[in-house]
Amino acid sequence: MGRLLKRAIWTSKEALRQAGIETPGAIITATDFGCVTNSVDFLKAVLALDDAPMRPIHFMQSTHNTISSVIGVYLNCHGYNTTYSHRGSSLESALLDAWMQIRTGEIETALVGWFDEEEPLYAESLRSFGITLEDRAVAMVLSANGTGAIREITPPFNSGDYVF
Repeated sequence: MGRLLKRAIWTSKEALRQAGIETPGAIITATDFGCVTNSVDFLKAVLALDDAPMRPIHFMQSTHNTISSVIGVYLNCHGYNTTYSHRGSSLESALLDAWMQIRTGEIETALVGWFDEEEPLYAESLRSFGITLEDRAVAMVLSANGTGAIREITPPFNSGDYVF
């Protein structure tokens, strides 16, 4: 398991522990670039093998929804599970989805995470376009029950509203 997945599981478990919740009603993650290290490893393996058969693990762990899926498996959570991958608005989309799910009564709690990793080769190519790739692992629990809440949130979720 890669560094990003380990951090995602740890931060998610810690957020749930602090919220006093064992299993959330939903897992909703945000990522701008997904498991980019695994994607790069997969591409390097494809180039190195020159049409020879290869192990699929790098490909399976390179997709954007790997993060929420691994968290769901680890937590034994069989509820709503989705990933938003909209560079620049991923977190806003995930928060809005969680808020709507709670507001409509579909779920009581949602684990929302924002996860990305810096991969040197990919980060260097993005810099030429003015895009910064950075490590991040943020997890929070949204709940219909405001007891013990740090902050009440309501849409719209503008980037300037976040304090981490």
